[in-house]
Amino acid sequence: MSANFSHLCLTEEQQRMSGTNLEYNLQRYFYPALAIFGILGNVLNLTVLLNRTMRSRANSMLAVLAFADIIFLFLLFPNILANYSFFTFNWYFRWFYFHSKVHLISLANWCSSVAHWCVIAVCADRLLGIQNPLYARATWRWWKLPLVTTVIVFTCGLLTFYQHFEYFCLVRSYCRETQLYSRCLQVNAETWFGHRPNPFSQSYQFFIAMCKLAHIFLMIILPIILLLFLNLTLLWALRKRQKHLSIGKDFNADRRQNDVHMQKTEHRVTLTVTFIVTMFTLTNGPSALVHLVMYATHEELYDLTMISSTLVICGKASNFILFCLGSKHFRLRLLKLTRKKINRKIDSITGSLVHTTKLSTASSRRTSMPVQEKKRSSSCAPLVAKNRALSTVETIYQPLLNGTRKGDL
Repeated sequence: MSANFSHLCLTEEQQRMSGTNLEYNLQRYFYPALAIFGILGNVLNLTVLLNRTMRSRANSMLAVLAFADIIFLFLLFPNILANYSFFTFNWYFRWFYFHSKVHLISLANWCSSVAHWCVIAVCADRLLGIQNPLYARATWRWWKLPLVTTVIVFTCGLLTFYQHFEYFCLVRSYCRETQLYSRCLQVNAETWFGHRPNPFSQSYQFFIAMCKLAHIFLMIILPIILLLFLNLTLLWALRKRQKHLSIGKDFNADRRQNDVHMQKTEHRVTLTVTFIVTMFTLTNGPSALVHLVMYATHEELYDLTMISSTLVICGKASNFILFCLGSKHFRLRLLKLTRKKINRKIDSITGSLVHTTKLSTASSRRTSMPVQEKKRSSSCAPLVAKNRALSTVETIYQPLLNGTRKGDL
């Protein structure tokens, strides 16, 4: 639905696309650096996690987590750019932003939900590995990990798909169609544009409300509860295993050394997972509470929502720091891969320079060769002519010479 209000012109303040000054300052000054840092950090995480020597069930799920966080952070940029004057008052950007904002939010929530359940899968896998050492050493069949990943991605997409239709956005043209303005209302809003009745049916509004309730419970509240339970159980199981290993002193030296090595490995991996789960819970817990309060009270807690969303973004951007702080193996592997790529880059640059030098030397030789050949040909011309003359004379006088020699004999 669109309408034309050519006789009205909006002020710059009315054309602002941020709801409050807090949102404007966060989107303009804080989010860009945070998003860029988070994208670069997660790219480095993928570089290490997808390395052949680092492949495992947990690392594969952490790689899916990093990929989902990268997409989430990329989807922030339209909102970020909307707070810069060059884009705020650009008609084409406003048209794109007004028609895609709801869908961008839905895609971002999809990626965030995938990240929630990937963290749960990693924590559950680590817990099973500590409780059952045979499970930790066993490998899955090739189809199990893609199946689990597909189920997580598809289920999260299904539960967040309603958000593409949760809001109805009205776009209007102003000031001789040189300005665009939009306003969005939930499809189950009590009051509609122009104080008209809500055009959507009651069954459709009820369906959207149930989908929203399912999303809040299954994608926000339940993951937080599961992560709290799994994290505490993980720490308890790790502590129990450490006590068990410290009590067993009747093992031989080799067996004892293997157990100590396994204990250190499990402790290192579990510590990294614990860091990630703890940070995830702290940064996503307030968002879950805010969504629950907003659903219960039907109030728009705009600034509080922005603060909780900022915590979620900080959590997604901090994974690289958590990996570096919690895993010495990750740091060493990252340094090793960085050195290898730097050496390859230096070798390629050196090789290209050597190749260019060889080509320039060869071209200079080719340029000087015609002159030298010309001199050689000019100096050899009399000898060639003389040789040709001698050969002709010998051909003519050869019978005579032969006949003279026979007579002599």
